[in-house]
Amino acid sequence: MIAQVSTKAHRARFLNACRGKWVLGATLPLDLALFSKSQPWRFYAGPTLALELSGSTAWAAGHANPEELASFLAFCGCESIILDENECPPPAGWCKAETLTVFGLAPGKALPLPAADETLWAGLTLDREPSAMDVARALYPADTAKQEDFYSELCTKRTRGKALVWALRQGSETICTVGAYALANRQAYMACGQTARPLRGKGIGGRLIVQMANELAAKGEHPVFLCSPERVHFYTRLGFEKLGEYARYEQTPSVKT
Repeated sequence: MIAQVSTKAHRARFLNACRGKWVLGATLPLDLALFSKSQPWRFYAGPTLALELSGSTAWAAGHANPEELASFLAFCGCESIILDENECPPPAGWCKAETLTVFGLAPGKALPLPAADETLWAGLTLDREPSAMDVARALYPADTAKQEDFYSELCTKRTRGKALVWALRQGSETICTVGAYALANRQAYMACGQTARPLRGKGIGGRLIVQMANELAAKGEHPVFLCSPERVHFYTRLGFEKLGEYARYEQTPSVKT
């Protein structure tokens, strides 16, 4: 039975289900450690399942009965779930929306810095400790609720040494950013790589990503990414290694009624 993580036994099941998983082996245990007291409604465990709710999306490690999982997600108001198809049967009646690819860089390895507009690059300043709110505004310029949520979680992780964020500045403006938003279990989950729209296609985002990944790998971390289908070519071109796949499932229209 899927239940909220409220006992030592539940916590042990949750952590066991995450063990050895790319990305989820870092993000889920870290979130549980940092937010289970203030946001207990986010974390659930089954005998062989770890489940975290994030907005309308659920993240699952391990496996559960498909019918029970579908019923539980519907009760929680979830509209999608990310899972490992090789281990976890999808919720009954749900349909596959897309494949998400895991890329990474092995500890101790380094990639060559990709080509970029050198004139532009030379005029930028690398900020290794940008303001959390500046990054939040750069990522979610039109959504103050997301800005506040991002700011709160990033500050919590940063103060404990569990997140690293860089930004490129052009004058006082943040025009590119990337971060490792879960430093846990020897993985560094990198995400939220974004460049201001007028400066995209000039190579600065890819160079910043590789630079951070190289630095993390040199410290013995294993940088990992989870990317959508349209970003597979980008990470392949940068030289990152494919490590695995997850799938995102959604409710079918008949289930959403």
